Amino acid sequence: MNTLDRINYYNILAMLASACLAAVIPFELVLLSYAILGPAHYLTEISWLNERKFFTLKKYDYAIVVAVAVTAYLIKLPYGYLIFYAFGLSFILLVTGSTLYRVLAFCVLLAAGYFILGNNLLQTIFGLYVPTLIHVYFFTGAFMLFGVLKDKIVSGYIAFFVFLACPVLLCVLFSQWHNSTAAWAINSYGDFGRLNTTTLRSHSLDIFNNPASIILTRLIAFAYTYHYINWFSKTRIIKWHQVGVTRAVFIGVIWFASVGLYFYNYRLGIKWLFLLSLTHVILEFPLNHRSFIGIGRKLTKL
Repeated sequence: MNTLDRINYYNILAMLASACLAAVIPFELVLLSYAILGPAHYLTEISWLNERKFFTLKKYDYAIVVAVAVTAYLIKLPYGYLIFYAFGLSFILLVTGSTLYRVLAFCVLLAAGYFILGNNLLQTIFGLYVPTLIHVYFFTGAFMLFGVLKDKIVSGYIAFFVFLACPVLLCVLFSQWHNSTAAWAINSYGDFGRLNTTTLRSHSLDIFNNPASIILTRLIAFAYTYHYINWFSKTRIIKWHQVGVTRAVFIGVIWFASVGLYFYNYRLGIKWLFLLSLTHVILEFPLNHRSFIGIGRKLTKL
């Protein structure tokens, strides 16, 4: 069995394990994965992206995206605008190196955002779902599909099929059963609850006992947990761990401090982890676009 096969079968086991845990302790799993695996993923991926110039055309293109995102935050634009502009600008900077074309395209992007993001649905998609569920499930799926189309090995196709099947199984198997949510999870889940109340369109929803909310949380828990595990499973392929001792120690210290802060002061810890998460989401946009472009090229050759 070659390395890719081993990784794919490992990922299948990881998906099944994540799905089983998501079915048994959905709310607890979201919080624990986000607090423990999350910062380790964010820090190591940002480091890896930095080594690869963030997959942009020019060396400091990523700084332009970050500057636009910071500006949008400082002038207190809704998160939907911030993500929309960062996502669109990442694509613009990837497809053209001409300063004139970049400026013109960004002006069009600004105008488009002004007109189309007045729609609450689009604001919700970019502001709530792109940094969360779309990032951890659909973007992860895009990376997997690109790898499958590129490597063309049976184990890769099986892994991608399991990735698609797990959410379906979580919706239909044991859908009427759920374990009682721990008190600490109920007290800490508030910030994540917006995904439940917004998706199910009820702000008075009892998210811990409503059957639809429980199933949705299963999906959230699976998507987040496997998203993180998938990153660590690719270590031998993309070699994100090959960094200097100083950087490795720095990452380790920040990870330990992040986890400690989360458990010591949840409100402060969740704000820090959200900032770290949002930063890695934005910095990953050029790579996301490259994956979509790669998938398109592979599919046109089939």
